[in-house]
Amino acid sequence: MLQKIKNYSEEKPLHFLLGLGLLLRLIAVIFSKGYGMTDDHFKIIEEAQSLLIGVWTDEWKPIEGTGGGKRSMLYPYLHYVLFKLLESIQVFDPQLKMYIVRFIHAIYSLFTIYFSYQITKILSNEKTAFRIGLIAALFWFLPMMSVRNLVEVVSLPLLLGGTYFILLGEERKRKAMIFFWAGIVLSFAFTIRFQAASFIAGLVFYLLWKREFKAVILLAIGGILPFVLNHIVLESVHFDFPLFGKIINYIDFNLENSTTYVIGPWYNYLLLILGVFIPPLSILFLVGMIKAWKKYLILFLPFICFFIFHSFFPGKQERFVLPILMFFPMMGMMGFEDLMKGDNWFSKRPKLYAASWKVFWVLNIILLIPITLTYSKRSKVEVMYFLADKPTHKKDFLVYCAESYGKIGNMPYFYMQAEKYPIYFPIAKDHGFENFSDIINVLPPEGHPDYLFFFPFEGMEDRMQEFKTLFPRMEYVKSIQSGNIDKLMHWLNPRNQNYVIEVYEINPE
Repeated sequence: MLQKIKNYSEEKPLHFLLGLGLLLRLIAVIFSKGYGMTDDHFKIIEEAQSLLIGVWTDEWKPIEGTGGGKRSMLYPYLHYVLFKLLESIQVFDPQLKMYIVRFIHAIYSLFTIYFSYQITKILSNEKTAFRIGLIAALFWFLPMMSVRNLVEVVSLPLLLGGTYFILLGEERKRKAMIFFWAGIVLSFAFTIRFQAASFIAGLVFYLLWKREFKAVILLAIGGILPFVLNHIVLESVHFDFPLFGKIINYIDFNLENSTTYVIGPWYNYLLLILGVFIPPLSILFLVGMIKAWKKYLILFLPFICFFIFHSFFPGKQERFVLPILMFFPMMGMMGFEDLMKGDNWFSKRPKLYAASWKVFWVLNIILLIPITLTYSKRSKVEVMYFLADKPTHKKDFLVYCAESYGKIGNMPYFYMQAEKYPIYFPIAKDHGFENFSDIINVLPPEGHPDYLFFFPFEGMEDRMQEFKTLFPRMEYVKSIQSGNIDKLMHWLNPRNQNYVIEVYEINPE
């Protein structure tokens, strides 16, 4: 059996890589439910659902004097269209909808493998391309991240695809019109993730340096089409946003809040990339990239423009560099293998390179298995999904209680299958109950909240007794556990808000 697999991988390497990558991503489709960060759920799924039920959020509706929300509408709007289509064929269950969303993303993410392989094959050889394809298929967090709704990951295949098309044109492997198609693909990358502009600028610099002026013109013409489709037709004509209001808003917001969120030193992303690609192999990749940057300038210029922009912009989050994830190993591996062919310190120590690969794959597989099976934010998702089959009048007023307001955070209402968003009241350990009690005391019983979601904390007994006094008929329903990865992340860093949530029905029928 193993010999047959090996023979197939040698006869049809790209088919093998795509099949392997698809297998891992289908496992993630089934098991990696939930969401990882605020943006991959609340900025995409919740916005699409809000449009579906006719409740505008601040991200969608035009806000006077601001030009509307801060993000492009195209990607969440595509989810709205999908949800609308699914409901037209009687698919309403939120978890089933998300299985379909993850499946579509899994198929789409195969382009990451395809383009990574093809770019490397053109610039190097099939053996190196196969190794790069293995990384794209099996990299420890990529199958899980590929089925998420992160715009940074969604833009990765588009940046790879645009680069591949430019490479085909630059190598004269296709007619000049390939640059037009490259412009379309790269423009969609920008529309989904505005910061991709720094990467695209690097590709334009490369073409100008090569005096490919016709290519630049065709690239620009192709780029206009998706730009007009999204920022003029969809946002301004269809939704009546001010012209280019979202782009302007996004730039203004990031300039005004450059130090509001997570900040870090300029070398933050360098350490991150070296870490995720697992030393010592990542260090050898860095050596290879530095040694061969001129040879692979078509990859290096857009990579370094993107990297420098994000490194020196104060606000930093790990996900920001995901759009260029595969460019580092591509340049690093090709450069280092070129280095190994010469007469130098590294070429005389081939065992170092071989051992680095062994360390990489052992640690990569150890991480790959649990992360691909990760159900992140499980307790929040399952608490909301618990309400999905409840009638509307039983989920229109909810109460949350935790040690602090920050422990509650955002709740994923998409999973409760609501016809409207509920009224909710957050209560902290030391704040909010008196005000809440005053409100309840003037409401008739039929106006009382439907459910209490309790995030247990130290010294919670007194607060629970107050709730039971206020609602004598309140009954415990169930406790929903957080996922294993959520528990581990909370143990490693208590700032990760992942908890058990207890469900109480306030007015049981």
